[in-house]
Amino acid sequence: MIGFRGSVLILIVCCSFLGCKTPSSNNNRTTTNNTTRVDKGEREFQEYLDRKKNEYIGKKIPAILVKTLKGKSYDLSKMEGKIVLLNFWFAACKPCITEISSFNELQDKYKSKNFVILSVGTDKKEVAQKVVDQKKMRYAIVADRKDIAEKMKVSTYPTSFLIDQKGIIQQVFIGSSDFDATHAYTEIKPHIEKLLKK
Repeated sequence: MIGFRGSVLILIVCCSFLGCKTPSSNNNRTTTNNTTRVDKGEREFQEYLDRKKNEYIGKKIPAILVKTLKGKSYDLSKMEGKIVLLNFWFAACKPCITEISSFNELQDKYKSKNFVILSVGTDKKEVAQKVVDQKKMRYAIVADRKDIAEKMKVSTYPTSFLIDQKGIIQQVFIGSSDFDATHAYTEIKPHIEKLLKK
């Protein structure tokens, strides 16, 4: 039989040649691998968003005719001279609902400066009206127009297009992953200010 000292000596020799893996080192390696995968995923998604934005920025907004819940009609191709924030949303989209307070603030701050928010919803009119009443939305709301979202190739919600005084798309805000919906006001405000200086 091998004595206690002999067993310890064999263990030391084995560790020297094979290397020991502690549970903590395995956990660290797993965490590192997971973090790498997440970082890669986030990077790829950001690259997708950038490509998506580049499809729009610098392009003329197409002819889009809408009628708001209050019955007012807008033709986006005939809104030159105004800055337009064209927003796409639906009631069950939490980030869409979160950014309503920011949009109310933007509307209040810039309504006297030829700034218009057109918020195009994909829900039926009754559903959209309920949200308008509950959240006290103070800007133009359009309902039941999924066709416009499809025309603009919107696949992530919320998505907003900032259109300048010449009808050119200058900025696109895609989804809550692109920017923090709770801070939509501070994210979008500098871009509006820049357009006002043109």
